Amino acid sequence: MKILHTESGKQWGGQELRTLVEVEEAIRDGHDALVALNKDGKMLEYARQRGTPYYAMSMRSSVDPVGAGHMARLVASFRPDVICCHGAQDFYLSFPYRFLGIPIVRYRHISGMVKATFSRNFAYRYGANAVVATAEFIRKQLIDNNKVPPGRIVTIGEGVDLRHFTQGVDGAAVRQEFGLGPDVVVAGMVAMVRNDKGYDTLVNAAREACDRHPHLRFLLVGGPTRDGAWFRQMQELSRSMGLEGKVIWTGWRNDVPQMIAAMDIFILASNGGEGQSRVIPEAFALRKAVIGTRVGGIPELVEDGVTGLLVPPREPTAMAAAISRYVEDPALRESCAAAGHELALRKLDIRLRMQETYALYNRLLGR
Repeated sequence: MKILHTESGKQWGGQELRTLVEVEEAIRDGHDALVALNKDGKMLEYARQRGTPYYAMSMRSSVDPVGAGHMARLVASFRPDVICCHGAQDFYLSFPYRFLGIPIVRYRHISGMVKATFSRNFAYRYGANAVVATAEFIRKQLIDNNKVPPGRIVTIGEGVDLRHFTQGVDGAAVRQEFGLGPDVVVAGMVAMVRNDKGYDTLVNAAREACDRHPHLRFLLVGGPTRDGAWFRQMQELSRSMGLEGKVIWTGWRNDVPQMIAAMDIFILASNGGEGQSRVIPEAFALRKAVIGTRVGGIPELVEDGVTGLLVPPREPTAMAAAISRYVEDPALRESCAAAGHELALRKLDIRLRMQETYALYNRLLGR
């Protein structure tokens, strides 16, 4: 099968990573795949680093004539069986090929409500042969708010690569790098440092939790987006609270499995925009106790008191209380970690997600 993915976003995050991973997994499974991406976006750099096949093109707007020409040349040369669109501009550059017999799949990664305008409703109802929602929460939103026919939209959630995120991953070197001894309880988060990830909530919660537990430290893993203003603001917030040495900002890292392995408690403090989350399945696979917020598709993964703890978004005191529960109750921490690990092995393997994806493509192709 020849699979063309498209992504017009200029930033880098979970959506862009999932797009590259789907291309790489398809190639590993014997398919011919590549991604058409924005020549002015950060994704280009990561595709080069990872060795993911790509075609860099103009995606300045939904009616970019230069981009339309680029897309026409790409489709003529690559001759895809299916086109999978992950962003807005790239979808509008791609959807005309539906009327030339190429199935179009529109992905929706984030949980923000899609405005029910004519153009957006048209895009999701009629512009694609199928819609993939990355969380059931998103699927229900599109059906209820944008009237997407239920038979045209499926949920294919996030998966974890169990070849890289295994219990054999060792976080000892990371703990040594940051001076985190064996008696230290390490809580942490892995996410781009931007305002929807809830870093302000987590820093405020860290102050409360560290007051109760002097042996607690926070490892915050992620780089800035755009001009880095929010990253600097969050660092200043933690300094102003006297958390230097207690809250550690690592910046961007390429050793995410080892960073998570160094943690005892994994937190995702998002206040909006989340689909199902990519990092929570990774933390489950590494057998970590998880705390998540009741946002988007996170509760589809984290069952409160079973596979983790859930707290409301933007409530530092509730977050601090959940952290303290884990610190004070190692048995709870272990039981949640074990349940999350079992869920990852049983249902969240990236191989299972790709099989669901191929089944959709084959259905659209009448195979």
